[in-house]
Amino acid sequence: MTSLLIPFARVFAITPERGADTLVHLASSPEVANVTGAYFVKRKIAEPSPAARDDAAAKRLWEASEALAGPLAVSG
Repeated sequence: MTSLLIPFARVFAITPERGADTLVHLASSPEVANVTGAYFVKRKIAEPSPAARDDAAAKRLWEASEALAGPLAVSG
C-alpha cells in the first residue's frame, strides 16, 4: 500500500534543501535580523491561515498535549 502512495506524494513533496531555505534565510540574513513575531512562507512575510489564528483551537491543543505529556514545569 505504501508503495502505491509514494508516486502520489512526490507530486507534493519538495527537497530538504528547498524545505529548509526559509529557515536558513531567517537564521542568517541581515534583512530579517530585527523582524520578530512574523510568519514566513518562501522567505516572505505571510498571513497565517484562519485555523492557525484560532485561539480556542490553540487552547484545546495545549490542554490535550498537557493531558498527554503532563504539566509544563517552569523554573524561575
